[in-house]
Amino acid sequence: MIKVKVGQLLKERGKNATDLMRDARIAYTTALRLSKGEGDGMSFAVLDRLCAFFNVRVEDIIEYVPD
Repeated sequence: MIKVKVGQLLKERGKNATDLMRDARIAYTTALRLSKGEGDGMSFAVLDRLCAFFNVRVEDIIEYVPD
């Protein structure tokens, strides 16, 4: 299973889905879904924007967790 850690990163930084939408130029529905740790995939473009927004590496955004 792939764990999305966007919600955790937002909380640590005092940000929310609206900040993510505005500052990372991500569609609000996508930002909201990612902030809740939901979804079944994302594009490399979104992943790139998330890394830039949080100033982190890919492995800080998503994590593989064995079932």
